[in-house]
Amino acid sequence: MQRALWSGFLHSSEEFADRPALFAEGKFLKYSELREAACRVAATIQAHGDPGKTPLTAVFAYRSPTAFIGVLGSLLAGNGYVPLNRTFPIERTQVMLERSGCRSIVVDKGSLPQLDKLLEIASLPLLVLTPEALDFTSYKQQWPQHTFLAGHELKSAESWREPAFEIDSIAYLLFTSGSTGIPKGVAVAQRNVTAFLDYMIERYEITESDRLSQMFDMTFD
Repeated sequence: MQRALWSGFLHSSEEFADRPALFAEGKFLKYSELREAACRVAATIQAHGDPGKTPLTAVFAYRSPTAFIGVLGSLLAGNGYVPLNRTFPIERTQVMLERSGCRSIVVDKGSLPQLDKLLEIASLPLLVLTPEALDFTSYKQQWPQHTFLAGHELKSAESWREPAFEIDSIAYLLFTSGSTGIPKGVAVAQRNVTAFLDYMIERYEITESDRLSQMFDMTFD
């Protein structure tokens, strides 16, 4: 039976609420904490949503809690996510953002120094979120066409509503290397990801007692 990619996370967050779900940048987040943070991002995206907008959210974050919160928040909002990498040349990241058509972006603190360069090429208004408590006053003044929300301005987790799932719902959009031209976006459906995960869990007998490492960048499939 087809199911939403986020359903496994929601199940684990209920079954193992007080267990560690994520360790990044020297900090543990319990399942309950990760769910609350992700649902706040999701609820905020939903509150600013428009049926006519591209159902994609960019995640401009690198090996941080915000990176994983952004991925989960995008999916829980009913969007696919587009990983952006601050270690890439900024020109490449600009192309990825522009070609994806994202109307929302989640940014971590370490990627903020490059945010101005991204906003320079944004032809459409963007919803810019960071779960980390930061003051966006200077950005709001410089880029009035975009909406900036710091961590304390995000919607409550309780206001999140589970989105409808369709069989071809997108999980994420990755870009080719661009070695023979302009990078091209390749969409991966949620059903493809869940099928892969189901196989890997059975093949390696993964249980709630196992711990997995995120060795590769999110921009590498």
